[in-house]
Amino acid sequence: MANNIYGLLNEVETDFSEYEETELSSKEKERHKQRILMEVKRMEKRNHKKGKTWKAAAGTAAACVIGIGALGLANPVQAQELFSSVFGKLIEASQGEKYEEEDTERYKTIGENAVAVQEEVDKRQEESYVLTAEHEGVTISVSDVYCDGYVLYYTTTLKTDREDLNSADGIVVEKKTGEPYDIKVNGEELSEVMRPFEKSPDGTFVAAQQIDLMAPCDISAHPIELTQDDEGTLVVDCTVRQLDGYLWDAWDENGEYKTTGTAAGEWSLRFPVTVDTSQNEAFDINKEENGILVKRGIKTKAGLIVEVELPDFRQEPYNDPHNDPEIGIKDSQGKYIQWLNQKSDLREDGTCTSQIMVLYNGQKDLSFNVTTRDEDQIQIADIEFQVP
Repeated sequence: MANNIYGLLNEVETDFSEYEETELSSKEKERHKQRILMEVKRMEKRNHKKGKTWKAAAGTAAACVIGIGALGLANPVQAQELFSSVFGKLIEASQGEKYEEEDTERYKTIGENAVAVQEEVDKRQEESYVLTAEHEGVTISVSDVYCDGYVLYYTTTLKTDREDLNSADGIVVEKKTGEPYDIKVNGEELSEVMRPFEKSPDGTFVAAQQIDLMAPCDISAHPIELTQDDEGTLVVDCTVRQLDGYLWDAWDENGEYKTTGTAAGEWSLRFPVTVDTSQNEAFDINKEENGILVKRGIKTKAGLIVEVELPDFRQEPYNDPHNDPEIGIKDSQGKYIQWLNQKSDLREDGTCTSQIMVLYNGQKDLSFNVTTRDEDQIQIADIEFQVP
């Protein structure tokens, strides 16, 4: 199996002709990919978790080694700060898993640039914020936030004294039918996917949630505009109404993950997030190959956005009936950089302006790569550029 996000999606057999019949927008197609990817990664992850035990003491000791060694954190204080956060627990929980490298890199990069949500609250003289919610013996709290204007991350922790939920490998807040949760930003309800809580070595359950700010949509998948206040603040409201504990290595007679228990009620969080664009830096690229133009880039605290003009790939010489080639950004070693987000504006003539956001760790020599989305993966373009 491919070891990057693009290759993984390429291995998922999806009938894109169905998209044409139902006239899905590019935004809706991308959400289908995200849901497919999350389930594939979850299933692959469980296959490598058999026989794993949760040892808090060993996990804590390993965290110090990981933080200073594998993460390149030479400063022990910096390592301690990172691993004392929920991001640190997420990194610990990912060790030994199939996507350990990818998850560790993402949590490390975002975690180093995140701020404690309590600091955000302390800067504002308001009493309406709720950072912790408790119901039915379950407590959910928000800890860290990151926002650069293109993507918003926040971490949450779930604690409970209920034996049925504590025996689970993960706790899911999404069901195949119904909407047991909602996420609002500045009062606008968004059609975001809420990721499951994963069990960490200390016995709590942790999750990092992502909100798309490049092309936000409401629950009907209609594009909306999120406006900041004068201080550059967004207010997030998150309400969870159902929690289901699952065992990732056990299935029922219908082939579904076995549940260990369910909690129903209402857990509502409300917290402010500063849109920090202080480190955002735009630069021109303007390089073209085979009808594909890489126009410009934007560096943020933890991401890189590349804007490109794409042709109608259904036409000669591409002949892609779905107008959907494999697209990604590679480093100087030819390795795909981790994808975070994307915005695409598809025109009636099949051409497209697209913004691709990837995780960024200071790499200088990169390339925008386009190949066919098939077994042959024929290269269409490989456009090299430098990040200042």
